[in-house]
Amino acid sequence: MPPTEVPANGPRWPLIAAVVVLLGAPAIAWFGPWRHAPEPAAHARGARLFDGTEALAGTLVGHTEAMPADTTRCVQCHAGPKSAKGALPPLGPTLDRAHLLQVLSRRGGPPTAYDLTAFCRAMRRGIDPAYVILPAAMPRFAIDDTRCAALWNYLIQEPGP
Repeated sequence: MPPTEVPANGPRWPLIAAVVVLLGAPAIAWFGPWRHAPEPAAHARGARLFDGTEALAGTLVGHTEAMPADTTRCVQCHAGPKSAKGALPPLGPTLDRAHLLQVLSRRGGPPTAYDLTAFCRAMRRGIDPAYVILPAAMPRFAIDDTRCAALWNYLIQEPGP
């Protein structure tokens, strides 16, 4: 059996690999930052959801009709990460990084902290991380995963200067 012949210039895979690396690195450097571009937009969307600029559809427990958009703004009952100085005391708990991520006993339940899943469950079904039902005055919102994540990320942002 004759040996397989190798072309005089050798195998081509090192040349192909070098071309892929040389062309791929600049492409990754060029397009890489664009993967993170939605974050500022999502953060801004979270702020709009919190202050009511972007409406959230919500209903009260025991009711079937959606509440008017002007009555479902989070900022009406909760202080958030960028609360106005001199504002009236909130009706509900402060919704910011310190409160949401801190392990606390809420409404007599065991100590728990919120995460994205628990936050969205509380928004949609009115059940907190310890599976304690939120007060009936808290609307139950029809909020999709994208908007819930945007609101969550806005609320747990690092405190600014």
